[in-house]
Amino acid sequence: MSADTPFSAAGQPEGAVDGRDEHLSAYRRTRARLVTPQAIYGTLLVSAIIGTAADDAKDIDVLITTAGTVIVFWIAHVFAEGIAHYGTPKSAGLPMLASLKHSLRSAAGLLYSALVPCFFLLLGALGILGESTAYQISLWIPVFLLAALGWLAIADRGGSWWARLVASIVTGLLGVFVIVLKIAFH
Repeated sequence: MSADTPFSAAGQPEGAVDGRDEHLSAYRRTRARLVTPQAIYGTLLVSAIIGTAADDAKDIDVLITTAGTVIVFWIAHVFAEGIAHYGTPKSAGLPMLASLKHSLRSAAGLLYSALVPCFFLLLGALGILGESTAYQISLWIPVFLLAALGWLAIADRGGSWWARLVASIVTGLLGVFVIVLKIAFH
């Protein structure tokens, strides 16, 4: 498969059947599962939640708020995607359970996006890292994840290193923007 293979709205290479095309490399299959609009949205969401935490908030409180909010958004997305998918002409004749499975796969990126930042918050809450250090890492991890997602988006299309760098900077700046908003409003 070439670097310029078109992707569907679900993030799957066109012609792939739910990402199970045997001709896809392990990288492409993993990327199709992890680099989704939901993962990008979830990364921005996690960045905003952590970034707007009160200055005196304990890591455990930020962890509970972040995990709880992401789970609520994940449930809402699974519900919305399941209902919307069930009502499409291409799903005619499919049982509701098939639409639910589709929406669970689609929404997984929302959960994946919270894992690494929440892991560092947990380390802070457990005293393995200092609370301030754990908070700072969990705040900046989404910025680096967004930058990496920008790089990958252009790299997978065969873009030059400078185009990858520009995309990486632009997407990383979205995370920085959220941090700047936190400073401005707190």
